[in-house]
Amino acid sequence: MMTDPRNQHVKHYINGRFVSQYEAAIPLFDAGFLHGKQVWSAPRLINNHIFRFQDHLDKIRHSAEINFFPDIPSDEVIIAAVRETLTYNRMNDGVHVRILVTPGTQVTASMDLAAIVDWHGKPSKPQVIVMPEYRGGVYDSEAGIDLVTSSFRRPGPDTVDQTSHDNNQNASSRALAEAKRLGATSALMYDPEGYLAEAPASHVAIVKDGRFLTPHVRCCPPGVTRQVLLEACTILGVESCEADLTSENIEQADEIMLLGTMSGPVGAVTIDQKQVGSGVVGPVTRRLQHQYQQMLMDPQQGYAIFDGDSQP
Repeated sequence: MMTDPRNQHVKHYINGRFVSQYEAAIPLFDAGFLHGKQVWSAPRLINNHIFRFQDHLDKIRHSAEINFFPDIPSDEVIIAAVRETLTYNRMNDGVHVRILVTPGTQVTASMDLAAIVDWHGKPSKPQVIVMPEYRGGVYDSEAGIDLVTSSFRRPGPDTVDQTSHDNNQNASSRALAEAKRLGATSALMYDPEGYLAEAPASHVAIVKDGRFLTPHVRCCPPGVTRQVLLEACTILGVESCEADLTSENIEQADEIMLLGTMSGPVGAVTIDQKQVGSGVVGPVTRRLQHQYQQMLMDPQQGYAIFDGDSQP
């Protein structure tokens, strides 16, 4: 996998410090390192604006709340950290900004939240981490991509609250590795009841008879790009709704698309080596790609990160 060579020189933010990507900088007893108590979101920096920044901040806060973080940094603290990081690196466009929050360091290696204190019993401060990278589209949005059905399922909401955007990505990582071994771009994952959930790192939608259908978010986090595409459907007059989608619905779909932060809507041309629709990226997907790009470039959809008086 290739990455932009400029990223070799990017510095990353950890609670006011700037470090290289290979520099040891997280305490061994950080709760995020020890027990995966880490929540995150990753907006895009486009022409000095963070696209849909407040949606990403809300996702971080919601995830921290349902994971019972003792202390959650304010939006203002996170915004200041992002601004400082981008300014330090002189970044203003084409950047994927991963923002992570952990509850802080622990006095002992215990899963008990009461351990997130220092040696004097004082509550630890949460760790705010900002990891910017120059990144373009992840997928080939022009030619389309190939998908497979994963043998791995997303956990149900009775196991883990799937609206949390946290560090528990084992199922998705295995599904993606499986897809790569089969020569595909990515995989479709179903929930324990047999309904479509998501793809690794992306939401999914299908088009049938001109209607845009996307799964409920019972078994995956609510995504910012997914919400943007639902809004795009409204703008374009494309009927859209959430639906319980079965493997039969997928087989009969006219179009299938992944919805991800870096690529927007990307059409699939095959699923399990079978042609999707006409075998090319479909017309609804194309219209949504165009509308998504327009929304990305709309200053009203972004937060002017270098303007200290603006609101996300």
